[in-house]
Amino acid sequence: MRRWLLAWLNSLTAAELALVFCGLFFVITLVGIALIHPHMRKAVHGKRQANDVVIFVAANYGVIYAVLLGLLVVATFQITKDLQDHISMEASSLATMYRSTDAYPEPLRSELRAQLRDYTHYVIEKDWPAHRQVRVLVGGDHRLQAIRQKLFAFEPKTASQAEIHREMLRYFNTMNVAREQREGAVFSSIPDVLWYVLLIGALVTIVFLWMLHMDLLPQILFGGITAIFLGVMMFLIYAMDHPLQGAVSVGPDAFQSVYDLEMKWEDVATKATTVSLGTGELNGVYYPVGEAICEIIDRDTNKYGVRCSAEGTPGSVYNLEAIRSGDLEFGIIQSDVAYAAYNGEGAYTDKPFDQLRSVMVLYPELVTILVRADSGIRGIGDLVGRRINVGRVGGGAFATWGTIEAALGWTDRQKAQISDLPADAASHALCTGEIDANLWVIGHPSATVGRQFAACATSFVEVSGPEIDALVSGAPYLIKASIPGKLYGLAADTPTIGTDAVVMTSANENAKAVAAFAQALIARSNDLKTRHPALAGLTVEEMTGSNFPVPLHPAASQVYKDLGLLK
Repeated sequence: MRRWLLAWLNSLTAAELALVFCGLFFVITLVGIALIHPHMRKAVHGKRQANDVVIFVAANYGVIYAVLLGLLVVATFQITKDLQDHISMEASSLATMYRSTDAYPEPLRSELRAQLRDYTHYVIEKDWPAHRQVRVLVGGDHRLQAIRQKLFAFEPKTASQAEIHREMLRYFNTMNVAREQREGAVFSSIPDVLWYVLLIGALVTIVFLWMLHMDLLPQILFGGITAIFLGVMMFLIYAMDHPLQGAVSVGPDAFQSVYDLEMKWEDVATKATTVSLGTGELNGVYYPVGEAICEIIDRDTNKYGVRCSAEGTPGSVYNLEAIRSGDLEFGIIQSDVAYAAYNGEGAYTDKPFDQLRSVMVLYPELVTILVRADSGIRGIGDLVGRRINVGRVGGGAFATWGTIEAALGWTDRQKAQISDLPADAASHALCTGEIDANLWVIGHPSATVGRQFAACATSFVEVSGPEIDALVSGAPYLIKASIPGKLYGLAADTPTIGTDAVVMTSANENAKAVAAFAQALIARSNDLKTRHPALAGLTVEEMTGSNFPVPLHPAASQVYKDLGLLK
């Protein structure tokens, strides 16, 4: 009830909101004068007037209540002013960073500028609508994490470059702090107990009006003026107490000014609709693949009216849930995760996602398990009770390992000890013996796997056996495959199983955006193949074939039919 009431109040214009508060107190006052005042007069005055006493008590009470109103007005005004200062600081830091990118060499300069423009679009088009609904999205944080990675990886070559880089990092940290303060303001408000005191105090003020002994018309006039004053004060406190919601709220004007003055002239198209593509960890395969997809789609932004924004995320499971909630429009998701969610299996038994839809298949992903060469672990059966890193909980590898472990039929005592380290930390942990195995579900060749081989003597684990054969035969989204040894300087291939990486969306997603993805990527599939080694084997037939874990989105299906790729 309360959430519905707040949502309704925040949907009103400023004039409507003020009218609601004033009207509420005015109606209460008039109803009380008509129905309660006669009884109050008899109870308080009896046979003689006692206005002097009522006025004296009301005056003393009024002073206390007026002080409370004044303090709350000042407090809520300060909340709004502080928020405006934080927003100005965030936008100012953003503008300074954008100008400072001139000091960086190519291609880093262009990459940073593109990421900063992308962040600005996200704040204006995604963050602020969410703030108005009392929500905080994490997409902006994901984008800042990608910028942070690029900045921290840069090594200045000259003293002047080093000085500018230090300033860049300082402004970046300032922007992060200001963003956190802005997000904190989404939920900021005066305590509920103060609202109770305010409302009860206003009602007591009206009760004193009912006690006064005077003619009807003067009482209605005096009561109406007081009621309207109370309504205006409540309107003012409420409006400033929720500075990011409602008609009287702080908007993204500071960011819009930065975009118009600094970024607009370098953007591909200024009136396109921005859609987010959830990918994976920044050091994995999904993120660079997602960047390649968005770069190709953005070439035709003027044609399709869609701008693509690659967002680094924990991986498949996160992407699926973000599509479900509407935080992401598109996401790269493993076939096995998508199949389970669509059909309500495994972890999705109680929360199936039958609105999940495929857009296109990208490339096969293989279950890749790495161990130290001297560990004595050769097959998947040797991992009983071992310490295995399967990545972050929101990633697809975590879900895939759960499926494999269930198929192996291990008891609780036999199950592996799971950790969720990020890629770089997991590589170090494997080499130092803190964990026994690293598991990824990844396309090959993989830079992550290459770095693991370079870090210490490492070998692949075979994912095979009768239990694995039974798992593959009963799962339409799984295939038997091999990791090519020549990709990593090995003499033999390693048998394993795999799934597909698929671009997915919701059945409710805008048909225009889905069609833009399908048309642009099919038209430029040859270019897409060159953008990442995992995409080298990409073919139009496989991208649009029948190997979809869930049904195609109608808009994508229509594009493929029009191109003669589907019947």
